[in-house]
Amino acid sequence: MESRRRTCLKEFKELAVLINPMNIRRIISISLILLLLRPFLIPVPLAEASVSLTAPSALLLEPGSQKIIFSRAPHRKQPPASTAKIVTALVVLDSLPLDRWVTISPRVEKAQASKLYLRGGDQIRVRDLLKAILIKSANDAAQALAIAVSGSERAFADVMTEKARRLGAHSTRFVNASGLPEEGQYSTAYDLAILMQAALRNEVIISILRQRNASIRTASGRRYHLKSHNKMLLRGERVIGKTGYTQRAKYCFVGFIEEGSRNIIVSVLGSKKLWRDLTTLLNQVNGGARKTLSFGSRGDAVKQLQAALKKLGFFNGPTTGYFGKITKRALSKFQRSRGLLQDGILGPKTRTALASHL
Repeated sequence: MESRRRTCLKEFKELAVLINPMNIRRIISISLILLLLRPFLIPVPLAEASVSLTAPSALLLEPGSQKIIFSRAPHRKQPPASTAKIVTALVVLDSLPLDRWVTISPRVEKAQASKLYLRGGDQIRVRDLLKAILIKSANDAAQALAIAVSGSERAFADVMTEKARRLGAHSTRFVNASGLPEEGQYSTAYDLAILMQAALRNEVIISILRQRNASIRTASGRRYHLKSHNKMLLRGERVIGKTGYTQRAKYCFVGFIEEGSRNIIVSVLGSKKLWRDLTTLLNQVNGGARKTLSFGSRGDAVKQLQAALKKLGFFNGPTTGYFGKITKRALSKFQRSRGLLQDGILGPKTRTALASHL
């Protein structure tokens, strides 16, 4: 009994110390400091901490589970450039049949490049104009579709914004159909990923984005050849999507990575080196299991590449295991000798060409 009394007395004394006004103020102060420092004390996941990107904003999202694989400032508002044309296509497909002929308004002749140089009075089917905006990123084609749907590009842009908001992209606003620079036009990497989820459900959009080349024609028979701006697609990577560039927006991209039976949505805004950034993000999928090598890569795989290029007479430097300018230049020379896309990146097609030497 005496022992229990002494224990209770001790606990009472400790409680008395704690409720001392000075100690209470000290506890509150420490709690406030810890609360303010909390964002800086949370450890960054290894996958994010180790990723080197030139883009200030990027996202990898698994559409089914909504699992975020990687993110960097995904809610930062930035100009979307021609990634806006994904929404242009969604609105057009809500409004016009694919086989309808569109009479081109003379107003589109003043559109900035990239463009087809359409002429007022020309007639082109909706299907072909969609190919023009999604493959070649033709701004005059985007304007022509906007006028066909809404009578003016500004009215069409309002419909684009409404469409985006309905799909859950609440930090996005459009003021034109092309993505060209204009005050008040913005989106985020997260919103673009949400919009790409909607596009993934549209077979017309996805089938066009998969095309490396296409030809379209006017009703009078004039033909236009279209070549994709997506270099990841051109070099054989399973990265499908829409590119964008303006001086203000820098390089942008929204699309998806085909990884086995699943798709991973990827969005990038403000990149200075888009193909390097996309390659880096591609290597994040499945914990870096991909074997794409590019500028800045390190390790034994780079040593093997350097040794192979040296054996073939394209590389004269030491096999350091660092993919720098000399390695990139040597790989580009090899690609040129084999008629491959000269991007200085070891993707599937280049790897196949080098397979017997790796």
